Amino acid sequence: MDRLLKNKLLVITYMMTFLYALHYAIPVYATSSYLHQYFSSSIVSATYVIGSILSLFASVQLAKSLRRFHAYHFALGITLAEIVVIILFGITNNHLLLPLLFVIHFILQTLLYISLNIFMESFSAHANVGSIRGLFLAILHLGILISPLIGGIILSLYSFTVLYIVSALTLVPYLFLLQKYLSHIPDPAYHTINLLQALKKTLHDKNLKAAMLSKFIVEAFYAVMVIYSPIYLTTLGIPLTSYLTFIIPVALIPLVLLPYELGHLADKKYGEKEMLIIGLLILTVSTFICVILTTQQVPVWALVLLFSRIGASLVDTMAFTYFFKKVGAQDPSFTALFINMYSVATIAVGVVGILISPFLVERPQLMFIVLGCAIVWSITYVLPMKDTR
Repeated sequence: MDRLLKNKLLVITYMMTFLYALHYAIPVYATSSYLHQYFSSSIVSATYVIGSILSLFASVQLAKSLRRFHAYHFALGITLAEIVVIILFGITNNHLLLPLLFVIHFILQTLLYISLNIFMESFSAHANVGSIRGLFLAILHLGILISPLIGGIILSLYSFTVLYIVSALTLVPYLFLLQKYLSHIPDPAYHTINLLQALKKTLHDKNLKAAMLSKFIVEAFYAVMVIYSPIYLTTLGIPLTSYLTFIIPVALIPLVLLPYELGHLADKKYGEKEMLIIGLLILTVSTFICVILTTQQVPVWALVLLFSRIGASLVDTMAFTYFFKKVGAQDPSFTALFINMYSVATIAVGVVGILISPFLVERPQLMFIVLGCAIVWSITYVLPMKDTR
């Protein structure tokens, strides 16, 4: 790790990663509940689906935008726009505008994350991809671990408006670091590959396909947790503030402690395949536990979700490491494709949510049944993949 931290620009990018994580996660577990105050579950699901679809469309245009505006100017523009949009989302009195503002926020946040990954790739050495990406994920999830606690405290003392204003303010130091240290970074020599071509090439490579599918599965898991688990636990009698201030911070601990060490192990000892399969098996077991668990005991839910994040950390880190050992900063469309697995997964989860919404009122755990079956299915694609060691 010491060697990585000697790279000044890499350290700056890690600091920006932490700030991005705070911005993303302070409101993320509360937003579905915020929208649910004014709209039905099916409309909330549809809002996430529309945001995800438009994020994918925006990503298709990403390489063209980067060539036209350059990575720095592109990141600067979307960061400024995101600050304005998230504040408007929190302060508007016209609730009919909330879905529109959320969709714009979803798109900008996705593009911001992709641009951050492109900067990260610019400072990465192939031999240390696992360590660099593992530390990146650890820092990202440290911010995501702290953020729900901050969000829960804010909601217990103030309101959703303050929550979204605080989220916006975290991007102010992000802007400072971007302008001061990354404004003169030369752009990579981007190849002309769009998202659809990248998808086609990925699907024709069984190894990249396995990594991408694993990323899709773990992002589907995250999407279910973000959209449906707060609503589900509320129906069981667990307050949103307890979910934010205790359950989620405890559950996210593995996502902070494990990624760097897992990435290092993938680089130096084991490769990715075995740990990826173990992670998927843990995700399967923990997801089906959520189906049968109906207790109101907060510590029990914290332990179950902590166990699930051990699996998620394994899958996320190994899929990340494997994929980015195969592609680099010169392939922004591949980066966009991989990062947008969250959008694709959110579309899939949202569509399923819409289709089964009449049953979710009586059986909200149905989302976890569908998710568990999808995880089992994904393992069949990972088993034939060729390990990197």
